[in-house]
Amino acid sequence: MSRAIQVRVSESVVRTIHVEDGVQSPLEMLPILGADRMADLLATELEKLGFLRDGDLATRTDPDGIEVTIDLRAATVSVKLGATADLEEAIERRANVAEESRTRVESSLRDDVMRELDERLGERTEALRREVTSRLERKVADLRTELDGAIGRATVEALTVRAGELGSVESVIADEAGNVTIRVKV
Repeated sequence: MSRAIQVRVSESVVRTIHVEDGVQSPLEMLPILGADRMADLLATELEKLGFLRDGDLATRTDPDGIEVTIDLRAATVSVKLGATADLEEAIERRANVAEESRTRVESSLRDDVMRELDERLGERTEALRREVTSRLERKVADLRTELDGAIGRATVEALTVRAGELGSVESVIADEAGNVTIRVKV
């Protein structure tokens, strides 16, 4: 006759995870002047917004950890955000079994527990990834407005330089709608 025994399996896991998300998109700049000169004008406007220029790149890390990199020559913007979290999970399972099947049941319980731990950690990792993506999407919308303003000011400056090549610039008038009138004496 078999004796009934209780098999108990307890497993825990601690993992540090890092998730990262990013997007890259082109900047819409008119080629009014040469690429180098347009890059310089844009870099000047970006420096006013807190970007640091290093060669062809202008970068800024915002207080919320979002990294913005603008490739001035290629006219692209890259936005990246990462997050790190320490995750901890523990599971315990028990089963009453016949003594003869103890090893097999214990192994099966351990496999089930490890599979469930992996699933739980996977779900928590995915939740963190979704949070990072959501924060990044909100930031991109705000950043697009900010960059459009910088590109607009750089474009006006480029048009003023180009108008100066035609003659003497008498005035540059911008209205609230974004229209610019440049008066040139030829």
